[in-house]
Amino acid sequence: MSFVWVTHQIPVTRWLKAEVAARAPTMRFAFSRPGLTTFKADGATAQTVVPSSFARAFGLSLGRAQTAEEVRAVIAPYIGAALRLHVFERDLDVPVDEQDQTLRGTRAAAVDAALRAGGGFLDEPKAELGDRVIDVIVPHASEPDEPWLVGVHDHDANHGPWPGGVPHVAPPPESPSRAWCKIEEALRWADLTPAPGEIAVELGSSPGGASYAMLVRGLEVHGVDPGAMHERVLHFAGPHGNKFVHHHLPAAEVERGALPRRYQWLLNDINLAPMVALRYVERFVALAHGGLKGAVITLKINDDGVFTALPRLLERVGKLGAKRMRVTQLPSHRSEVVAILDW
Repeated sequence: MSFVWVTHQIPVTRWLKAEVAARAPTMRFAFSRPGLTTFKADGATAQTVVPSSFARAFGLSLGRAQTAEEVRAVIAPYIGAALRLHVFERDLDVPVDEQDQTLRGTRAAAVDAALRAGGGFLDEPKAELGDRVIDVIVPHASEPDEPWLVGVHDHDANHGPWPGGVPHVAPPPESPSRAWCKIEEALRWADLTPAPGEIAVELGSSPGGASYAMLVRGLEVHGVDPGAMHERVLHFAGPHGNKFVHHHLPAAEVERGALPRRYQWLLNDINLAPMVALRYVERFVALAHGGLKGAVITLKINDDGVFTALPRLLERVGKLGAKRMRVTQLPSHRSEVVAILDW
């Protein structure tokens, strides 16, 4: 019997189980710890995908360990090939921004150092396509220690390239809002790199955290929101000549001629039910005139009704014309998921 593991935020555990039961009925719930759920899956391998919008990282379970020596014994069949090492902590049932940042990650760092001291792992943690990754999942540094779960996955586009998929990205002090975290985590999870000189349009941009992140990356940003933008965003002047343009009105009222003929990136974080927000996303995809390279679309999952509608919502997103759609829940998210598209 094989087992697969998946890490996720604690509040969405029942939604994750329900989604896996609907999408992959041959995967049967096995056991869980806060932020970590496992499923029995006959014939599972390091390439097996756990089909859930709430999964941040997943892989094949190899067993339990609590010392570096025990980990090496568990992964013995894989030693000899070039291996990436991902050591990370399970989530707490506390928003990441409210956790003790001096403590967060310290247990994972200690375990990582102990394992690397024995050699056999590639130096850089960021996984490249095709890499075999050893995952070691440990309790949060604020909790008592317990046996660690050891797993493996073969890195592909369904996985974030960093330990645990992607770490939390703390906003810089000058960021107008925590939306900085959401966009930076999404881009890093999907390994997308917007380039200086490109143009982004953000729906629901106020007060400007995500717009500011894109401006710092060198993009020109058009923000669509009837709300106020932070002065730092409004008056941004970048080294690449990039600036912010505020369309100070609802998305439904933006005229075609007010936007650039083509833009490469579309961001959506409108504080509306996703059934409504997707109408605007669909319109602004069309207004890009085929120039899009990527889109980061936040979907608010505020209750069971929206969760039940999630398959239909994702079907709509899948019809936007992108060559690939990936869905996950990020460390800085609360009751939401993100669909990341690239053309």
